[in-house]
Amino acid sequence: MVQPTPMHGAVFVQTLARDLLAQGFSERQVFNGTGIAPEMLDQEKPFLPFDQIAGFFEHASELTGDDVLGFVRGAKREMRRTGLICYVGMSSPTVKDFIRNVTRYRRVFSDAVEIDIDRLDSDGVLRWYFAVPTHVKRRHYVEFGASGLLFAMRQATNRDFCPELVTFHHARKSNVDVFERFFGCPVKFGENANEYHFKQTDLDLPLMTADNELYKVLVDLCDRVLKDKSRNLPPIVVEVERAIADRLSSGEVGQETVARTLGMSARTLSRRLAEQNTTFFKTLEDLRTALAINYLKDSDLSLAEISFLLGYSGLSSFNDAFKRWTGNTPGQYRTA
Repeated sequence: MVQPTPMHGAVFVQTLARDLLAQGFSERQVFNGTGIAPEMLDQEKPFLPFDQIAGFFEHASELTGDDVLGFVRGAKREMRRTGLICYVGMSSPTVKDFIRNVTRYRRVFSDAVEIDIDRLDSDGVLRWYFAVPTHVKRRHYVEFGASGLLFAMRQATNRDFCPELVTFHHARKSNVDVFERFFGCPVKFGENANEYHFKQTDLDLPLMTADNELYKVLVDLCDRVLKDKSRNLPPIVVEVERAIADRLSSGEVGQETVARTLGMSARTLSRRLAEQNTTFFKTLEDLRTALAINYLKDSDLSLAEISFLLGYSGLSSFNDAFKRWTGNTPGQYRTA
């Protein structure tokens, strides 16, 4: 049985579409090919499949020629438009409570986003990702979310505090200085994960928007909403891709190893992937293809480095595989 596509709040697609129309782009230019109908503009609280939302931001970047469209929009977005999830965060006592509550109640706004705060208390690390297959392009929406979250916390504290480090999983080789000026710290792309590294003193900052009585009411309301809300679990292919990605460079990406990581037998993993009309080998190949193209287009990594990151024993193996996927060698693809 095919699992449902994770849904995500689409209020910021509305504002982006309206801005594009106001800039003079036609309705046809704005919506054609995105899978999103113009009628979405009239919805009070739109929700859409996450791949359509992320794709719309990518489309808007291409339409406008703006390479930092998502990031810039996030750096000035009005988080209150997200509704309940915003208000429970803004009414929290401290920055750390803000993060914990957004993490706990994220399903109110999205079935797609995953947030890991296991290292928040010990190391000040917040890690996050969108639980969708690798082929879903999301660079601009990831950057939109990253700048938007810090902007909201700066507003709530009335302090222009900065993380110690920000990392992104996707590659980027242009306008990195724009990111570093906003975040006020080193920003690295092509890393293992999307992460903020905060100072503990900043996590303890009180929120100027804190409201203890409102906070209690909103937490109770969020609990009731989550209790009644059916959760769309991420497809098994996403879990397999994540397990593979964690092990690619070590070369430990066999089906037995990945199945054991996911707490199942190789036979069970094979059956569950078959239910999604795919196989372990195809999932591995699709992931390698998507990552290879991303590295070649958006990074300055050498071909040997890319080969290593994808888990190949040598450059010739990577060359042969890439030519099988695309009809070109990696070098030809990069210079095309």
